Amino acid sequence: MLEVRKESQKSYVYESHKRCINKGIDSNIIFSRKILHGKDFEEKLNHNKELILNATPFIDELYNFVKGSNFFAILTDGEGCILNVIGDEGILSDAFKFKMIPGAYMDEAHIGTNAMSLVLTEKVPVQVSANEHYIKAYHKWTCSAAPIKDDVGNIMGVLNLTGYSEFVHSHTLGMVVAAAKAIERMIENNKKAAYKKSRRLADRILSCKAIYTFNKIIGQNEKFIQIIEYAKKISDSKSTILITGESGTGKEVFAQSIHNHSDRHNETFVAVNCGAIPRNLIESELFGYEEGAFTGAKRGGYAGKFEIADGGTIFLDEIGEMPLDMQIKLLRVIEEGIINKIGSSKQIPVNVRIIAATNKDLRSEAEKGSFRKDLYYRLNVLPVHLPPLRERRDDIPLLINYFMKKASKHLEKNIVEITDSQLEYFINYNWPGNIRELENIVELIINTESVPIDLLAKNTSSEIFESNIPDECLRLEYMERQHIIKVLKRYNGNIAAAAKSLGIGRNTLYRKMNNYSIDCSVLERNSKMEQ
Repeated sequence: MLEVRKESQKSYVYESHKRCINKGIDSNIIFSRKILHGKDFEEKLNHNKELILNATPFIDELYNFVKGSNFFAILTDGEGCILNVIGDEGILSDAFKFKMIPGAYMDEAHIGTNAMSLVLTEKVPVQVSANEHYIKAYHKWTCSAAPIKDDVGNIMGVLNLTGYSEFVHSHTLGMVVAAAKAIERMIENNKKAAYKKSRRLADRILSCKAIYTFNKIIGQNEKFIQIIEYAKKISDSKSTILITGESGTGKEVFAQSIHNHSDRHNETFVAVNCGAIPRNLIESELFGYEEGAFTGAKRGGYAGKFEIADGGTIFLDEIGEMPLDMQIKLLRVIEEGIINKIGSSKQIPVNVRIIAATNKDLRSEAEKGSFRKDLYYRLNVLPVHLPPLRERRDDIPLLINYFMKKASKHLEKNIVEITDSQLEYFINYNWPGNIRELENIVELIINTESVPIDLLAKNTSSEIFESNIPDECLRLEYMERQHIIKVLKRYNGNIAAAAKSLGIGRNTLYRKMNNYSIDCSVLERNSKMEQ
């Protein structure tokens, strides 16, 4: 329940007059003793921007209600400085003669007792009429004022309605109080909306985290390990990276690992699939938009992916699918480090590491004109090419083991044992879908508790599945023994060279040769020469 001073309770007016006398304020003055101008007033307006924006519609509505009745409305800040004045021309002209203008202070210390000054001291709605004003020039007026408080009760501002005393109605103060309360609710609602917006943005940012690291990448293939080491070396560079490779080779895994290995690892990692965003939405998705930029735009606008990724990394997957007109804008971001939201001319600087990826031959696309050459060269500063799984056949058993454990845990089912002969089908299958296809097939195995040999046999790169090959030749041990002998022959028995080619250590190769009864006597001379 609002406490509103009644006529019988106006001892606070008397106390205010006493303070004015003690302060030596002359009741004959007509100007406030403090009026801000120029930069000082601009700073005051800027500081109270939120109050002004929220209060203005209600001040306009309040004034429209009394328009033509010789009233004017004033909005002050929490110190009593006038921020805005609106009213009928006649009475407003009188007020301006007394310099009741934006920038003038209406608190007790600078202009004596009035409704606005009493609201600041009493912190409740007040109506001051005629000679209750300390300043004699104000005796012809009645002022009705109410505080505008924040959510903890602090006075942010004061709303005042002033008119000639003979025209003031008993309900005038009630109208002002209602308008002040409406302003408070508007500010509170906007704060909640702003909080929700910032919370949504925070949630979007927090959800943009890279989870993969190089330590989690499965593989022992020598060439693949070299690619990992190269990717580690370029992780801290500010230059753009272009990751190429067939679908399913793990391009985003590499992008996340590069981010987590870089000095930006504590910042956001934002992944964007350029091929999955509708053409008419890609600009707003990447760069964001201002409120009212187009029909259906969210209130408060929208932060684009580049803005969210500021300070971190943005991963542009399927970059080859980006429309040509957007390629021009992306090129500008790379070259100048700035973005423009839709509906705004303001340039926003961004510090973003760009990693792009594609399964297309972008050089060929650039030659055909379907991809900008200048953008291709800007993206391809640090190229990373990921080999297809068929070029990493020695990694297939490791990957099967990893995906088997992962799927078993996720599906809460038992691991299915794969025999050596079944494993050969996996190793010799061409894997057009690469690692992603392998993971899917392993999940199929866990679900069905059977190995789809018929599926794997349809697309193989080896002739070992011909019906005239004995069963013992299909065993993994047999294939490995034959492969080791083949490699040893290629390197004329040089153990170090053969081990390096096989991607294993010399001791491991010696152990395998012993297990498979590979006769080393003919290689003894070469072995001694290499030591």
